Amino acid sequence: MKLLIIYHGGLMSCAKSIFREYAAHGVDLTVIVPSKIAAGPMYSSSGYSSYSINDKEKAYLFLPVKLRKPDSYGEGFKFFQLFFAIKKIKPDLIHVFDEYSSFYLFQTMLCRYLLFGKKIPVISYTFQNIPFKTPPFLFKMSLRFFKRIAYKILYFFIFFYNKKALNGVTTSNFEAILNIKNSGFLGPQKRIFWGIDFNIFFQKDKNLCREKLNIPKNITLVGYFGKLVQEKGVADLVIAASKINDCHLMFVGEGDFKEELVKLVEFLGIQERVYFYSSVNNRELVDYYNCLDVFVLASKTTADWKEQYGRVLVEAMACHIPVVGSSSGAIPEVLGGYPKSLIFKEGDVEDLVEKIKTAKDLQFPENFNIKEFLEKFSVENFVLKHMNFYKNIIR
Repeated sequence: MKLLIIYHGGLMSCAKSIFREYAAHGVDLTVIVPSKIAAGPMYSSSGYSSYSINDKEKAYLFLPVKLRKPDSYGEGFKFFQLFFAIKKIKPDLIHVFDEYSSFYLFQTMLCRYLLFGKKIPVISYTFQNIPFKTPPFLFKMSLRFFKRIAYKILYFFIFFYNKKALNGVTTSNFEAILNIKNSGFLGPQKRIFWGIDFNIFFQKDKNLCREKLNIPKNITLVGYFGKLVQEKGVADLVIAASKINDCHLMFVGEGDFKEELVKLVEFLGIQERVYFYSSVNNRELVDYYNCLDVFVLASKTTADWKEQYGRVLVEAMACHIPVVGSSSGAIPEVLGGYPKSLIFKEGDVEDLVEKIKTAKDLQFPENFNIKEFLEKFSVENFVLKHMNFYKNIIR
C-alpha cells in the first residue's frame, strides 16, 4: 500500500514511532509535515520546530511543505505546494491526522478531487470530543468583525464539504465518534487509541531513578508531566499536595501558567516540597515517571475543551505507576480496567486529596496482565487497527 499521512505534528518523536511501525509492516509511507511550525517551550527553545536533514528516516519519506502561517497551522498549508506534493506521491490512501473540521483536511480533499476525482480515499484521525461550533459573533464595527463573519461562513462550508467528501474517520475517544455521528457523517468510524511506544516507557527501579535525579528515597512523590496550563488542573494539584503531610510534587514541563503556579507554591509555603523540571525528551522521561509514587492528571473541562486522551496516563501506566485522573473527558475511558487507578470529580480538591492518599497503596491483582492491558494503547495496535480500517475503505 502507498500511504500518505499529513500531520502538523509529524516531526515529534511519538509520531515517528508510529511511522516506523507502518514501514515495518511493508507500507510505502510518505509523511507531509510543515517545513516550519510554532512549537511551545516544551518542544523547542526557539519557539519553532523546523524540518532538517536530521529528521530523515530510512524506512519512510518526509516531505516538508510550508504552512500559510507557521504560527497558526490551523490556517493550513500553502495550497499549491500541498497540491504538487500530493500529485508527486500518487498515494492509494491519504490519512490526515487532524480534526474532522480541519482546514488542511479540507485543503487535502480539494487537492484530491482536483487531481484524482474521488478515486483516492481520504480519512481523518480526530481527538475533538466537544460539539463542533464556530466562534461567537463579537458585534464590533471593525475589520476583525467582518473577518469573523467571513470565517463563520467559510467554516460552515468547510464543515459541510468535509462531511460529504470524507471517506472515514478514526478517533482517540468514543465522545469524538458521538460528535461525528451527531454532525450527520454516515461513513465508517472507529475508535483507535493513539499509539505509545512501550520500548521507551516501561518499569524501572524507583530508587535508582531517584538517585539519578538526586531525589530523596524516603518521600512520597506525586507528579504531573505536560503543559503547565490552567485547564490541566495543576493549581488544584498544588493545593491538594499542600494538604497532605510530606507529599512532594514533581512537575515536568512548561507553559503560560508556570509563573502563577510558582507563586501559588510560594504562597502555600511548600517550596521545599515541589520540584520543577523543564521539558525532557522521551528517552529521559521514563526515569522521571519511575521516581513517582502517584501520577495525577487533574484536567478541568472548559467551554471549548476537555481532556481528549491523556497520553501521559498511558506512559505512567506503562511504568506501573498508580494513576489518579479527573472525570474530565476521555480520562475515565483511558483508565478503565487499570487496577492502580482512581477517578476524582474534576475541580474537587478534597476528593483529589483522598484519591492521592489511597492511590499510592493500590496493588495489581495476581491475575492482572499489564502487557495485555496496555496492548490497546500500543504503537503496534494503532497501526494494525488502522491497516484493517484502510482495507475496508479501499475495497
